[in-house]
Amino acid sequence: MTGKVNFGMCFSRKFEKVDPLGHIGEKRPTYINLFELANEKGWEGYAVTRRTYQGKGIFNGVWKFKDGNFETLKERVKMDFIFDWVGDLKFPPKDEPDLKVVNIRKFKELCWNKWEMYLRLKEFIPETFWVEDVRNEAELEKVLSNIKTAWVVVKPTNGLKGRSVYVGPKENVKDFDFDPGYKNYIVQEFVNTSGGIEGVTEGLHDLRVVVMNKKSVWSHVRVPEKGTYKANVAQGGTLTEINLENIPSSLKAIVSEIADSFYKEFDNPIYSIDFGMENGKPYIFEVNDQIGFPLPNAKGKDNFLNELINNFESKIT
Repeated sequence: MTGKVNFGMCFSRKFEKVDPLGHIGEKRPTYINLFELANEKGWEGYAVTRRTYQGKGIFNGVWKFKDGNFETLKERVKMDFIFDWVGDLKFPPKDEPDLKVVNIRKFKELCWNKWEMYLRLKEFIPETFWVEDVRNEAELEKVLSNIKTAWVVVKPTNGLKGRSVYVGPKENVKDFDFDPGYKNYIVQEFVNTSGGIEGVTEGLHDLRVVVMNKKSVWSHVRVPEKGTYKANVAQGGTLTEINLENIPSSLKAIVSEIADSFYKEFDNPIYSIDFGMENGKPYIFEVNDQIGFPLPNAKGKDNFLNELINNFESKIT
């Protein structure tokens, strides 16, 4: 693309206040670095919100990035490229296939449906079953009878941050208070990760690999709070950055196979894959389109951001 390029990072927040990144917290400097790198490319950087989206890349109200800060512009600005950071399926629109956006809606819909992702990647994911209504005891009991492990994992097909997720003995599932805001659930066999990953971590874990441009660009391991099995930071887990070369080769092979397939079908998406290892065998827990940014002092931060920029360039050149 020749001439000026308007780059927008799209959130779901209301069009108010001066700082659209005020909610980011300690990772805010990393986001600012991304806008600075965009400026270095000669791009005009904007934070935008789906709430002011008019269609055809136009937002009626934006925050323009300039000299490390943002200014509110109550005017119509057309984005040539959009980095989607809306945490739901309200953006991007279904009827704009030509919109330059990462990630495209088709990929986002796949990531937001854990059952569809299982059907696609079932050779790497623990045995999984669909539950139409998790509060229907007869249906739930029938599904649980197919689970071979003594413990089980039950989670919403479109959940985030470990919300309404049950991990524990099969016989106690019926007593768990599932969030009525989630309708459909999946039931998975339990993977015992207590043996850790050699050279990476001891004990229970969830290893995340961020993939861009068909390669691993950043990785960290999350460890659940003592006495729990949920490694999500939102649920009390702790996060430790790991060197990419320390990722087990068996896990790397899975990432490579998936990355090649996704790259071709979904226009070079960005995503993360969560793994757990049991007796040296890797299992995929989830694939997420919301990748999470590194902290400003993370060793892999610069590689992460540079690969983001490379990804964006692949869409607009």
